[in-house]
Amino acid sequence: MPLSMPSVVLNRQRWFYETWGTPSAPAVLLLHGFTGSHASLARLAVALASEFFVVAPDLPGHGRTPAPTDARELAMAATADRLSTLLTRLAVGQAFVLGYSMGGRLALHLAVQSPQQVRGLVLESASPGLRDASERLSRRQQDEALANAIERQGIAWFVHYWANQALFQHQSPEVKARENRIRQQQTTFGLAQSLRGAGTGAQASLWEALPHLAMPVLLATGSQDAKFHAIAQDMAGAIPNVQWVSIPDAGHTVHDDNSRAFFKALTAFLRGFTASAKKEGGPLHGI
Repeated sequence: MPLSMPSVVLNRQRWFYETWGTPSAPAVLLLHGFTGSHASLARLAVALASEFFVVAPDLPGHGRTPAPTDARELAMAATADRLSTLLTRLAVGQAFVLGYSMGGRLALHLAVQSPQQVRGLVLESASPGLRDASERLSRRQQDEALANAIERQGIAWFVHYWANQALFQHQSPEVKARENRIRQQQTTFGLAQSLRGAGTGAQASLWEALPHLAMPVLLATGSQDAKFHAIAQDMAGAIPNVQWVSIPDAGHTVHDDNSRAFFKALTAFLRGFTASAKKEGGPLHGI
């Protein structure tokens, strides 16, 4: 992490964030996944910064943004409201919003709650939640058990456990090592509270909201991620203005597993809605 980062108080929570690019450029808000931080998407941010003003916060319980003592304050709806306020504080009228995994669920909440602020929505390996109430209850119980285990056994145990899930089996050793360095900087309390307040079981289902999304939506999944490929297929059938790309040779962490192909699909989507678009096929700026 950088030695110093800007921060802002959003409804009694202090959030830390990083920015890249020129504030007058079209804005892109990047939302990391569970166990990540702004650093998880920093390489992508740098690549986008020549054309866009990029904002990447540390979400509550991650990076330098602490978790509140009441896990209910991490609820997706409340956090989406704080993101809306963050954009306003940064004088961003509208932004493209890209969310990965947990960040994708949060991005979708922001799009549903504050559609006037979302110029376009990019959901990477994300879902609208669980449809069935009994599924949500079961998942909440699983998340609570994992939260307790994190607090009991510590970060080192959790990093090994989390990195070796089937979900990340397609990550290269380089990507896994980079993600693990970020995970090791987290706190047991922050991750446990995030699971309790922002886990998939804790959030309401947004499946019924999908047909009402008016902004353009890009769904991105890895060809080797069967679970989220199937979820994206269902989502694509429900969202009116949607594109879906399946990135080859990628698993759940699409932006890292095949960064060049992901960047190409992402910039094609973003440039389609910006007047200052550069010629397709330009430099990849380090990606």
